[in-house]
Amino acid sequence: MTTAERLIARLREIGLDLPEGSRLVRVYPSPAMRNEGAWSWSAMGPDGRELLIGSQYPMAELLGAERLDTMQITSSAVGKDTEVFPAAACRGCGHTTSTTCRICRKPYCGSCLTDHHHEGYGTPADDR
Repeated sequence: MTTAERLIARLREIGLDLPEGSRLVRVYPSPAMRNEGAWSWSAMGPDGRELLIGSQYPMAELLGAERLDTMQITSSAVGKDTEVFPAAACRGCGHTTSTTCRICRKPYCGSCLTDHHHEGYGTPADDR
């Protein structure tokens, strides 16, 4: 079974509606476009029509992730795209989150990020 076929099976497990015969196609963005979040693969239906599902993360990285999550992105040109990304567990409570601290880059959910702090960055180090 190829990497793409295994990822399709995993995407179906998390609830994405990929019709039978769908395939994942690699996209080759320039390095500058990749830094801006360009997709590295997208899904095509059995009829060759783009399904508006893809990710900036490589297929192999998504297969190796413990959990996957999706986010709908509204684009005025095409409607809604669904991006797939590895789901990081919050360092505080363990729930799935896509928020990271801008200082230490560790994942947190919104409520735990509020309590998370770094001394010297405007938030006291003690629990006042």
